[in-house]
Amino acid sequence: MKPLSDYIGEKLVFVQPNFFKGLHELKCNDELIARMQTKGFFGMRWESSIQNKNWEIYKPSIWRNTFEIREAGYELPIASFTRERFKSRGTLSLPMGEILKIEPHLFKKFTEIKNVRDECLVRLKSKMLWKERAEVTIEKKSELIDKYPWAILLAYIIMLEQKQQAAHSAA
Repeated sequence: MKPLSDYIGEKLVFVQPNFFKGLHELKCNDELIARMQTKGFFGMRWESSIQNKNWEIYKPSIWRNTFEIREAGYELPIASFTRERFKSRGTLSLPMGEILKIEPHLFKKFTEIKNVRDECLVRLKSKMLWKERAEVTIEKKSELIDKYPWAILLAYIIMLEQKQQAAHSAA
């Protein structure tokens, strides 16, 4: 598999082929890049596979507003996403002290993954109608995105969660 930075200028799309199974796929044309599926109670755990590796993105507690990421089959997380107080944006703490920022923009319907210098690396633009759908644009080459490709999956999960919270508060 080629690194995600090689997809600069190409159209990557998150699609939901089956609404009832909670399955989401990241595709470039007809090439499958990643697949993830919600598991567990209230969608608190996502099993994903990207670049021939399996990962689990999960909430450690229903009361905490954090996500943790671990390789499938392991117990300890390698990274964690923590939200800022009362906001949807937050910080993704990676191994070796590396940091990425994930900033959703609810009313503009896009989410950005930024580095420490606030440079946009990846942008996910929501195209949600009946089925969940989002276009992914890789803005800049980044070692962190190549090293941790599941960060894009995490940003998509945060986008889905934010959409669900907005729907619940409107009802």
